[in-house]
Amino acid sequence: MPDFSGFYSKLNRNPESNKYDYGHVLVIAGSKYMPGAGVLCCNAALRSGAGLVTYAVKSGFLSAVYALSKPETMYFVYETADDILKFISERRVSSVIIGPGLENGKYLYDFIQKITSFAEMPVILDACAISALNENFEVLKKAKANIVITPHEGEFAKLTGKPVSCVKENREKSAKDFAKDNSLVCVLKGNKTLVSDGKNLYENNSGTPAMASAGSGDVLSGMIAAFSAVCADLFKTAEFAVYIHGLAGEISERDKGISVVAGDIIENIPYALTEGKNGG
Repeated sequence: MPDFSGFYSKLNRNPESNKYDYGHVLVIAGSKYMPGAGVLCCNAALRSGAGLVTYAVKSGFLSAVYALSKPETMYFVYETADDILKFISERRVSSVIIGPGLENGKYLYDFIQKITSFAEMPVILDACAISALNENFEVLKKAKANIVITPHEGEFAKLTGKPVSCVKENREKSAKDFAKDNSLVCVLKGNKTLVSDGKNLYENNSGTPAMASAGSGDVLSGMIAAFSAVCADLFKTAEFAVYIHGLAGEISERDKGISVVAGDIIENIPYALTEGKNGG
């Protein structure tokens, strides 16, 4: 296990601080048939210490989001990327998540391009946002945002146009080369999730197959976004988030066995932070 003592110290809170000192995470996610994806991101960000979390939704599924979300979550109803950009500029947003549960289509690529070319902050691209890129990396190369991309092996294969077997056989090189070529942090999810910024490479050893459950990746995105508020180094942030995510899964398995769901991982984030700090 890497030495995360420096990161744990960053999580200590100053008695004179306020919620804005711990980040405002904006989650752009969900759709009529998948409102819960964004809820999982939001809940994970809250449990990871974010000071504020806002779920950006379309009006058509706002009522479903209300029913699923924690009362601490705030909401923003938007129609266009311009609405999002105005919100970011006015509401002290510190990080953005785009993708989980969104409806795909050409509009989504254009939407991602507009946000990442404006938002000079961490932007986590997950799920549908990864699919929207579809071998077109110009949006990544031209981004002003500090991007973290979080594909599993199947998504990475589709993203790069490579066979899944090739990705599986060359996981380390794939993650490192993609991160270097596109100036971002790549989190290649799976057994022994990899994190690379093109120079450094981290192989994670926490976690359990019990985490192979819908929504687990949405939880990780929320954690990365929240932790980015306390550490400017996105490689270190992603490395730490991946480790705590896996540890929270292990704690969940002790209680639930193989019946772990994403919500269990979220509720065990605080215990994982304590256990990790005390030596795992």
